Amino acid sequence: MQAVRRVAGLLAVLVCVLALAGVPASASTRETQLQADAFQVPVPAVPFRDAVIDRPSQAMARTLASSSHARIPVNDGQGRSAEIDVSTLCQVSCTNASPTDVQNLANFLGSLVHGDEMNSVVINVVAPAEIATQCGPGALSCYFPSTDLIVLNGNDSTASDGATRDYVLAHEYGHHVANHRHNPPFDDPAINWGPKNWATYERVCEGVRSGVYFPGSETLPTYYSNPGEAWAEAFAEHRLPGIVGWEWNPSLEPDANAFHAMDRDVLQPWNGPTRTVVKGRLGAGHRRVIKSIPTPLDGTLTLKLRGARKSDFDLLLRDSSDRTLAASTGLGSRESVTHTVCGEANLRAVVKRMTGGGRFRLVELVP
Repeated sequence: MQAVRRVAGLLAVLVCVLALAGVPASASTRETQLQADAFQVPVPAVPFRDAVIDRPSQAMARTLASSSHARIPVNDGQGRSAEIDVSTLCQVSCTNASPTDVQNLANFLGSLVHGDEMNSVVINVVAPAEIATQCGPGALSCYFPSTDLIVLNGNDSTASDGATRDYVLAHEYGHHVANHRHNPPFDDPAINWGPKNWATYERVCEGVRSGVYFPGSETLPTYYSNPGEAWAEAFAEHRLPGIVGWEWNPSLEPDANAFHAMDRDVLQPWNGPTRTVVKGRLGAGHRRVIKSIPTPLDGTLTLKLRGARKSDFDLLLRDSSDRTLAASTGLGSRESVTHTVCGEANLRAVVKRMTGGGRFRLVELVP
């Protein structure tokens, strides 16, 4: 398995180098910095923090189905709880899996910034030998998004990079939060890119387009440029600062603003575009109307125009340098454009009169 990972990692590095070589000389300063940062990510000598695995194996699923299911209050003042199970082997061999230890785990979960996704998390506390079987060689823990399952060590050990069991649990819970947040059209749920506010602030879309970030990668070395993993690590860092050094891509290292964006994603999650209606009129002496469109978040921007009958209005979307990003120029005045916002700001909608005149209605759906 380790040999497969090494080969996959070398192939990923080659893909990264080829992608970076293909970026034109006119790339933005931000893209240039992203590219430079890609080569600053060392191959860490520490274990994998975790692995995100689509779904448990059939054998593991049967074991989980036959295990006891205990709901433990997390004591967050909101009545939320988590399901925490202890494997049979761990019950007789683990050092930190007693009922008191389980309640302490639940209390720690309640201390993390969280929402109602807490009620769906399942934690399987297992013996160290079971970690390798269920999560793969080298992983300290793992998360199964299809079942909301976290597999956690039943011994309160500390990893070689200083990560405590609480730190690893916080990282896994970060994955669980992202698995219950949205970031279309890039990722839905947001487990591979990170939720929308954080991903926009960290310029994940721009990094992916530049060939620097690798959403969903669970192999070395691109694991450390996986924004979904960086989100989870930043989530742990938010709760337990200074426990470990930042091992992920330097461009994704969190600052205060990243933590603020993270809090918004957790406590006030993005649930869809903002709808705004603009009304106006075009006629003699008024050939066009230009409307500024703020784009605080990356995502899908949609504009829909409905104009007067027997008129011909066009609809264009332009950036701050007056470059046309999208246009709808059919006959009549029923037009619509869609554009994926990726780090752009100060966009403008242009309603242009070709023939006729009269009132129009422009609907903006802004991410």
